[in-house]
Parts: sequence; C-alpha cells; structure tokens
Amino acid sequence: VISEHGVVALFTAPTAFRAIKGQDPKGEFVPKYDLSKFRTLFLAGERADPETIKWAEQKLSVPVIDHWWQTETGSPMTINPAGLGLLPVKYGSPGVPMPGYDIRVLDDAGHEVPRGTLGNVVVKLPLPAGCLPTLWNADDRFREAYLDEFPGCYKTADAGMMDEDGYLFVMARTDDIINVAGHRLSTGAMEEV
Repeated sequence: VISEHGVVALFTAPTAFRAIKGQDPKGEFVPKYDLSKFRTLFLAGERADPETIKWAEQKLSVPVIDHWWQTETGSPMTINPAGLGLLPVKYGSPGVPMPGYDIRVLDDAGHEVPRGTLGNVVVKLPLPAGCLPTLWNADDRFREAYLDEFPGCYKTADAGMMDEDGYLFVMARTDDIINVAGHRLSTGAMEEV
C-alpha cells in the first residue's frame, strides 16, 4: 500500500507490525518496495511495545510515533509532536500531553500519585474542543462512565504513570490491573519482563 500509493504517513495498530515482524523478522521484504515518499509511521489503538517500535524504526528508517488517544477525545492526548520537532523517544511511552490536555495520574481515592507511580490516568476538566460532550441520549450514563468516579476529571479507564520529564506511560486498561498484596501490578509492565 505504501509503495503503490506513495503513502507519506501511515496510521496503524502495533499488532499489524507485530504480525509483519513475525512473518519477516529480518525485514527482507522492505527493500523490494519503493518507500521513498514514506516519512512517518504512527502507532495507536493499543499499547506499543518497545521491541515493535525499535524493529519498525530499524527496518523502515523513519520516525515511529506512538501516540495515545481515545475515540471520545477525537485527537491525540499524548504524542511526540513530529510537526513541532521530535522530542527524544522514550520507548514504551506514547509521548507528552498535547495542549488542552491536563493529564494526571490518580490513586483510587482520587489523589495525585508521585511521578513514576502506577495509577488511574485522567484528564482534568475542561476537555479541549473536539472531545465528546456527552453520549447520545444518555447524559446520565456519560456522567457515570466518565465523570463521577474522579470529580473534576475525565476518566480514561487506562492505567499508567507519568515520568519526571512529563512523558506518559499507558500500561493497561484499569480492568487489566491486578492487585497483589496491596500492590497494583500492570499487565503491560508484566509483558515487558
């Protein structure tokens, strides 16, 4: 598709590149195609593991931009802003918050956690323009699903942590967190081990 249509930027899920890597681990098919116009690969829709990102960077020789957003937000909440000048890549992070998104990480009681601590990823209200204002004919369900649990914040239902440099690491959905002896363990972090 990239070669045939002169694609400049491709948006896809990491699973697609894990599948390609599984079939062509050495990237032997890449030189068979004209990728001269291809400039950027964007990954989203699920957690992008560092190995997949590194493999795609090495085989395609273009920036691989992991970013995080939800259908409800309509645009990336975090990304490495390629158009503004790439920031250093931190593998496993979908980047830094974009303007309009005041992203916080909270414990289950709604208190902000220290940097590097796993918690509930939320966006402090108000949400920027373009985000969903409600659910069609279901205002009460919207409030229950997104606003009630953490007053003053939009609940993403994702678990993650923010590092000292302001990069967000989205590790799992909050229903993918395992509580063991009072410690919150992320299934995404376990996959990296």
